[in-house]
Amino acid sequence: MPFEKLSPIENMVPRGNLHTPENQETDIEKEAMDDLNDLGLSWDYLKEKLTLDIGAGPAIITETAKKKGVKVISLDKNPEMWTERNAKLPSTLYVKASAEQLPFQDGVFDLIISHAGPVTNTPEKKDVAKMLKEAERVLKNEGEIRFGPGNLNANIFTSEELFTPEEKKLFTTEQRIDRIGEKAIEFLKSINPNIKRVLIKNPSYNYPSKTFYSLKKVSEKTENK
Repeated sequence: MPFEKLSPIENMVPRGNLHTPENQETDIEKEAMDDLNDLGLSWDYLKEKLTLDIGAGPAIITETAKKKGVKVISLDKNPEMWTERNAKLPSTLYVKASAEQLPFQDGVFDLIISHAGPVTNTPEKKDVAKMLKEAERVLKNEGEIRFGPGNLNANIFTSEELFTPEEKKLFTTEQRIDRIGEKAIEFLKSINPNIKRVLIKNPSYNYPSKTFYSLKKVSEKTENK
């Protein structure tokens, strides 16, 4: 069944312009490019791909993609928060749904992105696992999810999981960030061993950890070779 006929389309939230065009259009495009850059992506990479942006917020990536002839679908659990800030969502396809229960059929998307979205922000391990399994479900074979930048939410781990009592007293901020990164990738690989942590070459933002995560969906045929 083609994407245009999927049921989630009826869950779209109200449309309109997010910012006043005379002073915000250039800023939106730059911010969208910066967000993609910190996931190791470019507009050229997104061409010919059907992309889902999870935790899209004000949908700046989708809005900019529309101008470039690239198809990106925005998804967020609580888009109303942006309208409460006196902003309206852009005139692009926007699905209101949870990342733990994506309202799409299996194998729909070529690429899923989540910049500073729910995968890295949630404080519950079980929720991260649900999100990644759902994302992988709706990916096509050989499709990919990229999320980040930076480590997982530190609150996902107890203090005892991260540090010994002595380390907790003596570790510098940099050492703490590194340890959270080590534990994050260890936990993610327990969900799916194919998840990788990738260094951001030229970061757009000053995140403590200059990395993002990538998971490519391996087809059953490839897995069994």
